[in-house]
Amino acid sequence: MSWQRIYLGVGLLGVLLLLANADNSVHILSKYQLITSTTLNWLPRAHWEPSREIVIGGFEIEEGEDDAFNNQAEKSERTRPLYVCRVLHTTVWVAGSQRGNEQRCTVTIHGSVQSYDKYELLENVDNAARVNWEHWDKYKATPIGAVATEKMFVARHAVHNDKESAKQDVETPRYTHYIGTLNSHDNLGTISYVRDDGTEGTAKSGDVLVETEPIKYDLTRVKLNWPKKRVIKRTPRELCKATIANIGPEAANMAKAFGYTYTYEVYWGQGHAILKGLNTTIKLTNGTDLPKVMWGTMETTNRTDVYTVEIFLEPGTGINVTLNANYTDMEVPYSGTLIAHYEDCETKSRVISGIRREKTMFDIKPEFGPIYFLGNYSLVPTTTVPPTTEASTTAMPQNVSKDTYNKQNMDNEDQDENMIIPPKKSDMSNMQSDDGGPLSLKNKVEVTTSSASLLRLNFGLLIVSLTMLVHRIT
Repeated sequence: MSWQRIYLGVGLLGVLLLLANADNSVHILSKYQLITSTTLNWLPRAHWEPSREIVIGGFEIEEGEDDAFNNQAEKSERTRPLYVCRVLHTTVWVAGSQRGNEQRCTVTIHGSVQSYDKYELLENVDNAARVNWEHWDKYKATPIGAVATEKMFVARHAVHNDKESAKQDVETPRYTHYIGTLNSHDNLGTISYVRDDGTEGTAKSGDVLVETEPIKYDLTRVKLNWPKKRVIKRTPRELCKATIANIGPEAANMAKAFGYTYTYEVYWGQGHAILKGLNTTIKLTNGTDLPKVMWGTMETTNRTDVYTVEIFLEPGTGINVTLNANYTDMEVPYSGTLIAHYEDCETKSRVISGIRREKTMFDIKPEFGPIYFLGNYSLVPTTTVPPTTEASTTAMPQNVSKDTYNKQNMDNEDQDENMIIPPKKSDMSNMQSDDGGPLSLKNKVEVTTSSASLLRLNFGLLIVSLTMLVHRIT
């Protein structure tokens, strides 16, 4: 049975190693502990593609060229980059370098140097992370934002500062830096790295890879793709009922304001490589500012709105009105430019796309009953001129939803719906003001019949009656 226990132990060890390898999260040092980065990722070498952005720690250059490379942005077409990688080496994760397109990662710890063909590369997801190499020595604490391999940190040491390398007659190629691991608990901290001759080197000073996290976001030039809107759920609701009456001596346009409340929800999605919970301002392509949100969280508010209905009534008449709507849960694709702001006033921007989810009142429409006399509640004869009805709603600057807009613009997917502004109506001087902007929830009901049309209809009926009368006489 002893051999069975051995096999079982080996199997459990293998499972543990697989679990350890399965976690590709990158952790960075905060003020109190290690936290997970949203913009960096440990990418298995087998998953590498040319489109991936891998963090660079140095360069392989020709002898005699300038080797003062300090940041990742200082790439040179004359040199081969040294990519940051990590390997599970002697039971601990340590950092090293991959030279150019070579598919091996060379690392060291405690004097044990080894090269691996199965390893992980440090990926800057969508190039969203702001990373730089910050100077460190044994008299300084590990900087906030330092990128961890697991319990140690990614570091590098300049070749020109390495005494052993300076003694050697090094021919080309040589390197700007040696990428290695900072063990902050080893005698005030020590950086271990592999020299170009394959031996281990150590140093009490060098550079530590640091990720700086943003403090806020701006999402600008947002374009909502309304033609590709998807309705998840639509729930009919009766908002309120009321009676509109004309108790005056003359016919007039009578108005009624309907107040209603509802729960409004909006969610702009988590997005890719975006820090959750940061204050974010949002601006549409037409320059309209939307309310700030906490990125990656569902914003829920209780809203009260007013919908105004206006109708033409003869004196002594009234009409019952019911205000109906659909409480709609929908998704709308969007694109925009995300600008990350940092504490040192620097910014970093990139184009993103996502799905905006919104729950709001939609398709708000009044339903009219028959017009009746207020004195005896009898119905007004149908020969009476039908009423002219108008409806409007208060502007809602925080709501982007629109239940009515030009059908031609909806069918044209290239049209920027955010730039559409419905035309002003010159015959609504008595209605509640409406700015007609793209952020107003416009639910307009127009049921108009001109008196001239009715006169033409009555005249036609009179001609038919006279014709029939003459026919009978003759």
